[in-house]
This record gives sequence, structure tokens and C-alpha cells, in this order.
Amino acid sequence: MHQPPPLPTHRPGWWQRHWRWAVPLLVLACGAAAAAVVWFMLVQWSQVTRGTEPYQEAMRRARCSVELVAHLGEPIQDGFLPMGGLESSSDGSGSSQFVVHLDGPRGKGRLFLRAEREHGQWDYPMLYVVTAASDTVDLTALDDAEAATECALEACRAQGQCPAQAPALEA
Repeated sequence: MHQPPPLPTHRPGWWQRHWRWAVPLLVLACGAAAAAVVWFMLVQWSQVTRGTEPYQEAMRRARCSVELVAHLGEPIQDGFLPMGGLESSSDGSGSSQFVVHLDGPRGKGRLFLRAEREHGQWDYPMLYVVTAASDTVDLTALDDAEAATECALEACRAQGQCPAQAPALEA
């Protein structure tokens, strides 16, 4: 008599057959997801920070400074991620401290900002730039309300005492 062929053995499941490459892939995917979340948070922080009044005023003063434009050139660009913080309370007071990396065609620098807000009005007791050559350019003003409406670089150019703005480089 002839014996029937043996029944096939139980085939191992997908996980038992592929775990050696699936585990590293899973770890890599989790790491990539965590990195993407951190990157997204940094981009959001950068955008929120750049939208604050102290940051915008500091960048406006930096771009309007004749002395700073002489050191860094034009245009002056801010770095990707400002370091620092902003505190605000419901009574209209608050404070802000930032360090911003600046880049220009002729050099680099770091902008240091400390601002205080009382009754909705910002005051800038500390606002200066340290260039890569360790030169310090003070951007504070005696009257912050008056400084917010003027641009020394534009006034200097209007009088013909400063060079005209360099043309933008075309890609």
C-alpha cells in the first residue's frame, strides 16, 4: 500500500519570517517621526518669534543702521532660529530677550535684544549687534517712540551722504 504524502507543516507567520528587517525599519520610522515633530516645532517657534513687535523693531533698526550696513553690507538677513523668549501678561506688560544671527554680504553678526513692555509700549534698554570682527554697534535710542518712525539709513541716502542700496543679486 502506498502512503499519502505528509501534510505540510505549519508555515511561520509574517512577523517570524521578517522581524530582522522590520524592527530596524520600525525604529527608523519612529526616529524620523520624532525628528519631524521637533523640526515642525522649531519652524513654528521661528515664525511666531519673527512676528513679535520687539523682533520686527530690532530687525528694522538693524537694517536702518548706517554703521551696521557698513559692517555687514546689504541686505541684512536674519538667521533661521532666534534664541530667547517672550513673556506677556494680561495687564499689557511683558518682556522679551532674543539673540538673532545676522548675515550680510560683507560679514556676520549677532543681534542682542532685551525689551520691556509697560502699558502696551515697548522700551528697548538693550539692543546691539556684535559683528564677527568683535565690533559692537549700538542700536538703542534715547526715545524709542521716535526711533520707531525713522530710518537713519534712508535719511542719510536722501541727503546724498550714504551710498545707494546695492542692487539685489539675481539668480
